[in-house]
Parts: sequence; C-alpha cells; structure tokens
Amino acid sequence: MTPGGARGEAMKLYNSFLVRCWLIRGPSEEERVVIDVEHIQTGGRLRAASLDEMREWVLTSCRAAPPTDAPREEARSSGGEAA
Repeated sequence: MTPGGARGEAMKLYNSFLVRCWLIRGPSEEERVVIDVEHIQTGGRLRAASLDEMREWVLTSCRAAPPTDAPREEARSSGGEAA
C-alpha cells in the first residue's frame, strides 16, 4: 500500500473553521486586529492578533484532527444537510 492510499491517491483531510474578525480603532486612529477562530470538529479556539498566527493554528489543527468524512457534494449543492 502506498502512503496516499491503495491506488496512490492523495489523502484529503476535511476540517471546518468559523472565523470572526474585529478591526478596532483607537482614539488616535491606530488599528488593531482581533481574530477569533473555532475548529468545528474539535471545538478548539484561538484568539489571534494576525492572519499569520491564525494560519499556523489552523494548519496545526488540521494535521492533529482525527480524519472525518467531508460533507457530501450533493447535500451542499442542494442546500440540505450532509448525512
């Protein structure tokens, strides 16, 4: 068996994240970014101050999460729930 599967296919790991972003402006017009990210499968959360920090956490979360099935394509395209 090859590392990617029986036929040498790449392994796809599906993960979902909810991202919220605030741009906070202080009295002297300086801006501060606050990013809140939630990993849907595990409930893990991060409050980050930059997109780079968020990116690293998202990739680490994806690599550490147990494999799950991706939502079925027909359920997403029809607006229904994946079974």
